[in-house]
Amino acid sequence: MHLMLTQCFPPKLGGIENMMGGLADAIAASGSELLVLADGAPDPSATPGYRIRRYNGFKPLRRWWKARAAERAIRREKVDAVFADSWKSLERFRPSGCPVVCLAHGMEFPPNPSTAKAARIRAALAKATRVIANSHYTASLAAPYVDAGRLSVVTPPIDPQPAADPTTVAELTAKFGTGPIIASLCRLEPRKGIDRLIQAMGTRPTLAGARLLIAGGGPDRARLEDMARSSPAAANIHFLGRVDERVKAALLAACDVFAMPSRREGASVEGFGIVYLEAGWYGTPSLGGGDGGASDAIRDGETGLICDGANGEAVAAALERLLADADLRARLGAAAASHARSQTWAQKLGDYLPSPPPNTMDLPAPAGL
Repeated sequence: MHLMLTQCFPPKLGGIENMMGGLADAIAASGSELLVLADGAPDPSATPGYRIRRYNGFKPLRRWWKARAAERAIRREKVDAVFADSWKSLERFRPSGCPVVCLAHGMEFPPNPSTAKAARIRAALAKATRVIANSHYTASLAAPYVDAGRLSVVTPPIDPQPAADPTTVAELTAKFGTGPIIASLCRLEPRKGIDRLIQAMGTRPTLAGARLLIAGGGPDRARLEDMARSSPAAANIHFLGRVDERVKAALLAACDVFAMPSRREGASVEGFGIVYLEAGWYGTPSLGGGDGGASDAIRDGETGLICDGANGEAVAAALERLLADADLRARLGAAAASHARSQTWAQKLGDYLPSPPPNTMDLPAPAGL
């Protein structure tokens, strides 16, 4: 049996939630029994092929309850491995001999931790047999807290993406006029770089015929909408709000370029960017920012382009390059589709096990690390 300790789990929404849900589904699909100890209220509509126990209440108490439940499960059943969503889920857990795999995502490592906070992180990760970072960038954040022999990089897998409905694609393409489509889909917050896309639309005449479709919600939406209304390209900038899976698939399939030129905003930075792979599944090249882990999600010059997401001129120039060169887009899109289809859970589950295949670290390290 495998055991999972997680604060982040579906039906909650988010990248880590999707990651832990995908890992749980993959473990169950492999034929292994799984017990998930997760935060949050029960989901009566869920019918997973594994057991889930939920914990609510004051955070320190629920972490303690989950840790004690995990220890009881290990005493009563043969547990082959424990999986934790982050060091926080290991802090109250007392391992008892079975392998422990802890995932690292990036945001859980503060840039200037207090001495006490650093000691807490180091002590929690000392309980892990393996610490798996989602990118080389995240590995650089985790490195001060764990020895190199237990730290590895495995880029997050994706589920096979649903086929785009042709009718929905046609409706989406026709609804907002004519011209090439630049799409973005994310939580709307400054670090995602949507403001740089809006600026580019209004300052580069070569982008005047393009349509910018922005899907997602978040705290930055009001500011971005104000920017769009003031832009000379306002008629070609459209906010779709939160979209369902059907519209998401249609958007990623219909667009000519997927763009999320993320950048660092204080301590906030993109740890990886699974949506770049999801866009690639549909043969769509991506534009990402050089800060954080996007350089592991996008192979610069092969599946898309990486630019300085903090520099508006660099973002605009990269968009122009992609929209001006249909052959480049086709080459990048074909490679993006091939790469995305090699990154599914069925193909990569073994990389997350306590004893990974020897090629787990067979990834090009981005420049500067």
